[in-house]
Amino acid sequence: MKHFLGKIHLRWCKHCNLPVLDEKCNICKGDTEQVKITPPGDVRPAFPKDIEMINNILREQFDIKEDIFKNKIVLLNKSPGVDFTREIILDGTVFAIWKYDVEKANWSIIPTVEGARKIVNAGGFKKIVGIREDIVPYILERHASVLRPGVAYFSQDIRRGEEVIVVVMEGDTEHFKDIQVIGVGRARMDYREVMERDKGMVVKIRHAEAPREATYLRETGDFNRSIEKMVLANEHVIRRYEREAIGFIRNTVERIKKPVVVAYSGGKDSLTVLLLSLKALRERGIEFDVIFVDTGLELPETLENVEEVERKYNLKIIRIKSQEFWEKLQEYGPPGRDYRWCSKVCKMKPVERFISSRYRDGCLTLVGLRKYESINRSKKPRIWKSWHVKGQIQCAPILHWSAMHVWLYIFKNKAPYNKLYSLGFDRVGCYICPAMDLGEIELLKRYYPELWERWERYLREYAKKNNLDEEWIRSGWRWRYRVKDT
Repeated sequence: MKHFLGKIHLRWCKHCNLPVLDEKCNICKGDTEQVKITPPGDVRPAFPKDIEMINNILREQFDIKEDIFKNKIVLLNKSPGVDFTREIILDGTVFAIWKYDVEKANWSIIPTVEGARKIVNAGGFKKIVGIREDIVPYILERHASVLRPGVAYFSQDIRRGEEVIVVVMEGDTEHFKDIQVIGVGRARMDYREVMERDKGMVVKIRHAEAPREATYLRETGDFNRSIEKMVLANEHVIRRYEREAIGFIRNTVERIKKPVVVAYSGGKDSLTVLLLSLKALRERGIEFDVIFVDTGLELPETLENVEEVERKYNLKIIRIKSQEFWEKLQEYGPPGRDYRWCSKVCKMKPVERFISSRYRDGCLTLVGLRKYESINRSKKPRIWKSWHVKGQIQCAPILHWSAMHVWLYIFKNKAPYNKLYSLGFDRVGCYICPAMDLGEIELLKRYYPELWERWERYLREYAKKNNLDEEWIRSGWRWRYRVKDT
């Protein structure tokens, strides 16, 4: 499979119905199969809140009657897209794409053909287009669209531009079955137009397959039980990656011979680096500092996590505090993806002051950077001199780990991860960040309305002073120098 940033590790044991990051499953010792997902393939487990949200969208969109994901392990793959875009992986295949629609300002599910089969079996009756049997060859062999003369049934709820499931009609319009599903696509007409016209394109087919039964693999149990099984299936992978990372940390510390610092952010990656450092260094009596930069924009769960980690591992985490954001905001204006003054002011400068005062000859900082996170990070070496903090050498023990490696390691060690992940957040940094997708902002509004209201008040005041429109308030503030599309 073609890939970028790194190898796509995700494979699936069809016997155990578990994701495995190796060619063999550690439980049944059987072979695993590659899962076809969109690169870079930085997959994570779906938490119960994720599943709850997906099910709510499926009920609203397709009127499903059952929980399709009950007692199954589900993964989410962050995919390239205009905004929040996730592939939903169930039973070892992509079930659907979960996305935030920027234009409509809402969430939607774009099912694959396999996903459509399961939606129909779960009682999904909305957004169905039925076609005559005689046009099936044109769709399968010629990749044709559905034209008006071929339509035998059209759900009254369908609106132009919506995602629809295409089925081969067999008479009954009350109950559809998986073996009727032939494709998925986007409606080019709404119900009224279809009733009024006798020609024209009705559905632009996205994918089509010969009708067959949906694939269902065994149940793995509730979330906690499924996670236990997933860890056991990947035990050999976890040991291998841990051994390499610990060796790298020990060799790097011995070679560079500077005071060691572990940068802890409250996120999953820095937690993994901290766990590895405890095993690599503490067990050998090598002392190191752990630092946490409190930007003043941290969510409550992050601050709670720092305290929990401190207690569990008997640490004294050094808090480096910055309270300058709101003050500097009046001087610099809103930060942007192309204008990240906030990172320099609220993180880099406080860290630089701390390091210059505490470590006369500099230090070696272990960071939770991974190449799967972005193109820029994929180009990083594993050890480098910091461009921003004088005297700091940084190294990335988990540079080559995917998000699944990280989560397996955390679950294996029963480590106290940030509760924000359980709410569906992919990142746990500052709650005001121009790097956020609009979908992530919607999550923030849902769980922390008072925090977002403060930020929106500022945006409205700034927009009024600078003659900026509502679209800038909603999303445009995240860039400073972006040129509008013509």
